[in-house]
Amino acid sequence: MTFAEGATDQPRTLLRLSGFGVPLTTETVILTAVMTLTFLLFLLIEPTPRWLALLGALIAALATDGILRHVRSEIFEAGADSTPYLFLPTLLALTVPVFAEYNVRGYWDILVAAGGGLVFGLVVLAEITSVRATDPLHTVARFVAAAATYFVVFALLALGYAFDLGLRESIAAIALISMLCAVELLRDDQLDPIETLVFSCITGLVVAEARWVMQYLPIDGYLAALALLLVFYFSTGVVHAYITRQLNLVVTGEYAAVAAAGIALVAAARIAGLA
Repeated sequence: MTFAEGATDQPRTLLRLSGFGVPLTTETVILTAVMTLTFLLFLLIEPTPRWLALLGALIAALATDGILRHVRSEIFEAGADSTPYLFLPTLLALTVPVFAEYNVRGYWDILVAAGGGLVFGLVVLAEITSVRATDPLHTVARFVAAAATYFVVFALLALGYAFDLGLRESIAAIALISMLCAVELLRDDQLDPIETLVFSCITGLVVAEARWVMQYLPIDGYLAALALLLVFYFSTGVVHAYITRQLNLVVTGEYAAVAAAGIALVAAARIAGLA
């Protein structure tokens, strides 16, 4: 694939993937390579250096912030806040190596590290693209970010069960994770930062309450994480519809039907002893 320099606000450094209009900078490529190496080191070194995952998350946050401010300088220099764009890359950088450690072995570590690094790079590109609501690929970028957000939520919820956290610790962690990930999904809904934070906190509270209820149900592990993900999906979907003034019985019913169908499958899998 070839690269062509386009007419942009940063012509010397901002490249665009030929034919697609996707912004790509040298810094983004370097960050993707660094994160891939971080994932690989985390998975291959024994004993596992736990601090490396935290270091990777810190690098992801700082570097993504710098890239956003460089590529979209005209927007952030005008007073826009880059913080809401940092939650997803940071949590993804933390989630990928830890979740992979619990699920893959052997040569799969190399493939997962490479794939995780590629996904991280795509997410950073999606964050850059989504800054401009008028960008031709804004819808695609939001889809990529949303898909990555749901993966992060599921993986971190599953890890909460894998780490065998106590109920209080688990509820607190789930509330925080759900709140931060909800910010990613709600940040472009024409809200000011305070309103976005309030609605995100409500989402976190709802998912945390669902975790408390599930403590008394015979379900845990991945099935429980999937059930909580469905609650997160329903909550953010309804909040989004409310904010955009599209909330009605039909929309609510659609979100409820998807969530209910998913929970029914979870229950069926549990009863059948499949997980």
